[in-house]
Amino acid sequence: MREALTYPIRGDHAEKALLSAWLCVLAHAIVLPVVALAPLLGYAATVLSRGHDADPPPFLERGVLSRSVGATALTLAYGLVPIGTALVTFRLFTEGDQPPTEANALFFLAGSTAVLLVLALYAYVLPIALGNYVREGALRAGVSGLLGVAGDAAYFVGWTSGIVLLLVGVAISSAFVDLGGLFAVVGSFVGAYAVLVASRRIARGYAVAT
Repeated sequence: MREALTYPIRGDHAEKALLSAWLCVLAHAIVLPVVALAPLLGYAATVLSRGHDADPPPFLERGVLSRSVGATALTLAYGLVPIGTALVTFRLFTEGDQPPTEANALFFLAGSTAVLLVLALYAYVLPIALGNYVREGALRAGVSGLLGVAGDAAYFVGWTSGIVLLLVGVAISSAFVDLGGLFAVVGSFVGAYAVLVASRRIARGYAVAT
């Protein structure tokens, strides 16, 4: 865990990489919501694929931009399943003019649970897909070789701890950003740092599993 926490400030490329990640999150918060995060997603995918390297890779290189496009495409493609599940559950629960019954409530509870499980599976498999994609340099690699890594204990431990770090970091970041002003700048930095730390933690498990 300590190794991941110091990862964003190690190596020759650390300062520029962290600054670039920070600017992506800041731009997302105040100028270009979601769109500004695409380069950060491509960089995070690069980090995921290089779990054996001790230091962060460079951010300011042409390959990161091209990988951002592929990583975004994979993220959206895999996201169709949880989004579709959520929409179907919501539509089945809300259709009709009759007031909700106890049976409807039970159905909604079951549907919500299914949506959460699908979302968790999506979050669990996506880093493997992104890592495979960057390592092989082809989008088709992002849809193959998933089960072997997903079933490895090292990946499970790395993913679990990485997700916890990410969720805590994003929660703190969002709280600061909501305050606005200088707090938004600080919150953006916390968010960028959390993404890099979480990516590194998951990358270590991915590297062992592969």
